[in-house]
Amino acid sequence: MLLRLRIWVADRPGALGQVTRELGACGADIVQVSVLSRERGRALDEITVFLPEPEQQGRLERSLRALGSVAVEGIRPSGEVPGAFPDLDLLGRVAADPRAALNILADAMPRILAADWAIAVHAGTAGPLPESAVLARSWDAPREPVLPELPRRAATVSVGPARYACAPVGDTGVLVVACRIGDPAFHRFEVMRLARITEVAAAIAGSRLSVRAAAPAPASAAAQAAQTQSPASS
Repeated sequence: MLLRLRIWVADRPGALGQVTRELGACGADIVQVSVLSRERGRALDEITVFLPEPEQQGRLERSLRALGSVAVEGIRPSGEVPGAFPDLDLLGRVAADPRAALNILADAMPRILAADWAIAVHAGTAGPLPESAVLARSWDAPREPVLPELPRRAATVSVGPARYACAPVGDTGVLVVACRIGDPAFHRFEVMRLARITEVAAAIAGSRLSVRAAAPAPASAAAQAAQTQSPASS
């Protein structure tokens, strides 16, 4: 299985060597290493490893947490094979079938961003969503997902253990939202990647991108009460 490890490592010679030794002791092969940021004498690294024995994941995590120079932000399964180009594959599919752009985006985002699921909704949609409010969904998205208030721009929002990343699809008024349950939170580079993909996909699809009309929002309880109490006009 492929795993993405996001860890803070002391930014000094030999610190990453300790990590690689522990990974090797657990039978993990390093496939790719990316440095996401450096600050206050530490580096935030994202390491993709191949672990032939999935039952060793617990041992691997315990070994890393035992290192004094390492802080583990999160370990998640990865569906993205290093060296592949899933972003280009996605955009190629949009070019071939622009009307299905939202479905293509929602279907691909969990694999590209190591998320649990993804959906496309009209901007401003929040709370428990009926099935009719979801414009597109990945196969593993909840039937009635719950969204927090999300900005109409590329952003990340965390509510408890749920991590959300969102980005607008051009000027269509639609957001693509990816959700990850548990750590790590979405990094700004992941949000930038999502935003760039949705921007280019919208440009490729253009006016051929099919977006369902928004269902009218139900009136709030307060508004309904006010309407009930208001005298009828003559």
